[in-house]
Amino acid sequence: ATEILTLKLQGMRQKARGLVCLSGKRQGTVPELFARFLRAYGSPNYLSMPAAADAQSLGLLFSQGQSESIGYDLENAKMVLSFGSSYIEGWGAPSRMMRAFGVWRGGSNNGRAKIVQVATRGSLSASKADEWVAVAPGTEAALALGIAQVMVREGRYDRGFVNQYTHGFDEFSRLLRRSYTPDKVAAITEVPKERIVALAREFARTKPAVALSGWGQGRMQGSMYDFLAVQSLNALAGSLHKPGGVTRTPQPPLASWPAVVLDAISLEGEKEPRLDGTSGSQYSKPTQLFYNFVNNLREGNLYPAQMMWLYEANPAHDLADVKPFIEALSKIETIVSFSSFMDETTQLADLVLPGPTYLERLEDAPTPPGLQYAVFGLSQPVLSPRFETRHPGDVLIQLAKSLGGGVASSFPWSDYETALKERVKGLAEAGSGQVADEPGSEPWKNGQGRNLAPNYDSFDDLWEKLSEHTCWYDTSRAMPSWNSAFTTPSRKFEFYSQKMRQLGIRGNDLTYLPHFKAVEPAGEPNEYPLLLMPYETLIISNGPVANPPFMNKLLFDFQLKGNDSFVEINPKTAADLGLKEGDGVVLETERGSLQARVHLTGAARPDVVFIPTGLGHSGFDSFIKGKGVNANEILVAQTDEVTGLASWWGTRVKISKI
Repeated sequence: ATEILTLKLQGMRQKARGLVCLSGKRQGTVPELFARFLRAYGSPNYLSMPAAADAQSLGLLFSQGQSESIGYDLENAKMVLSFGSSYIEGWGAPSRMMRAFGVWRGGSNNGRAKIVQVATRGSLSASKADEWVAVAPGTEAALALGIAQVMVREGRYDRGFVNQYTHGFDEFSRLLRRSYTPDKVAAITEVPKERIVALAREFARTKPAVALSGWGQGRMQGSMYDFLAVQSLNALAGSLHKPGGVTRTPQPPLASWPAVVLDAISLEGEKEPRLDGTSGSQYSKPTQLFYNFVNNLREGNLYPAQMMWLYEANPAHDLADVKPFIEALSKIETIVSFSSFMDETTQLADLVLPGPTYLERLEDAPTPPGLQYAVFGLSQPVLSPRFETRHPGDVLIQLAKSLGGGVASSFPWSDYETALKERVKGLAEAGSGQVADEPGSEPWKNGQGRNLAPNYDSFDDLWEKLSEHTCWYDTSRAMPSWNSAFTTPSRKFEFYSQKMRQLGIRGNDLTYLPHFKAVEPAGEPNEYPLLLMPYETLIISNGPVANPPFMNKLLFDFQLKGNDSFVEINPKTAADLGLKEGDGVVLETERGSLQARVHLTGAARPDVVFIPTGLGHSGFDSFIKGKGVNANEILVAQTDEVTGLASWWGTRVKISKI
């Protein structure tokens, strides 16, 4: 297989830009090796699966100047205002979130944190919150701006932070007074204005308070403006880079690899536009526009994609609005999968180079999403590979050496473990942080901002301890000072983004401010009278590994019964349609149709049909395939005209009884 792939890569080297790689992982040394290979080879087309991180990194760039990962000091917060984040259903790092929930609920009545869940559906997270605010679909940002309006109008914001460390507050406050009064926001969100005012006052007086964004589990892209609306609350509350608030996740001080060796072809590749249209400096670092990539492939724009690599990604099942992507695959000459499983996308591949599962291979475990301090661990193999697989890192090193020249020179290591160790040496040389060698440590408790004396004396000692224990962690850079936290043109947090102007984004004043714009769902209302909204649950895997059979046994009969999926419908809506519990129905959108059964629940908003994601596999094995339906097959993605990011919930549907 590697010989076949080497010959194909040699044959297309003069058109190196035609190589595309899609990774399901965003962090770690293996994704870095894939990105490194493409750069050395001469292609700009390294992509990641779409996720909420795209909106967050873009929002951080435009408001704070750096497109980094966002971290929340949740354990120290006294009020958590969650805008759609399924905080105990897979958002962030699930084990960390469950521990944080235990901290919030661990104190006395006066000491415990207040949790408010803003969401359309009555989820498990909503049921565990102190308060569920049921908003109209897709209007969370409007509610955030309504809360901000009350805080500004009543002077309930952190004047010290806002006056000294923010830019554009006057423009933002004028927008709030004009467009987001409680009356106007109540009409948009269907949340009573009295409740909006009460939420604003409670959020303002509770110290510290933090607002969360990243809908569902954070796997689906969302609106950058929605993120900015929620982040504006954190800025008004003075909760940026403070204990109990929100910060950017610091990166572990890993050593850098040698610079990529660029030959004439790869130097030309540096100048090529990406197939997602993000050429130049505008979006090259913070994000990628995957749906633009799909459209460009389908329409034959820019140039052909001759080969696509897939690593830890199963877009033929997991991508919201999956049908256009499957159509686009037919335009690619060679599809190569590095998957450990015969998933839906691997079934469409021309060449499969299977990797060991995560239980069978060595790999780094980077900082979990949403964490406020740096962490680094090793994922150790707990058993030997059972089949004829090879570590993807080792495959890349072998491919590079087979190609020779600058590509080979960019991969000077004998194997993946050697390359990984070279990065980890940076931790030992930095002389900061500790290895968590005692169970139950709580770094967030009284330790943030404090330098930790290393409990290892050399690289070999550090590697051994990482292999035997849990992870390395460092809390010293968890909360940067406000003077150093912002690298925008104003050197401040920007409500009105000069950074957007600097990067060449053109528009009116509203373009540069947090604002709410309603998504117009796909489908004619007369033909498709209801709204279809997918939802994620911790019991159903959403990602490159399918839900195993023993996990399906944990599902209730009103979620999956036999091979039948259930959709959630409000009893009133069901009555209007003549439906009762368990009825078989057909769901039809512009993209196609699916069959499911009906579950009646008051947790579902009237006129909205809720469908779980993660089921409906046609790949893997006989124990997994055919269980339920795949909601992504009938969703229609709606893209924002300014950022190009996709909203995942804007699909109209009609439902009829079988």
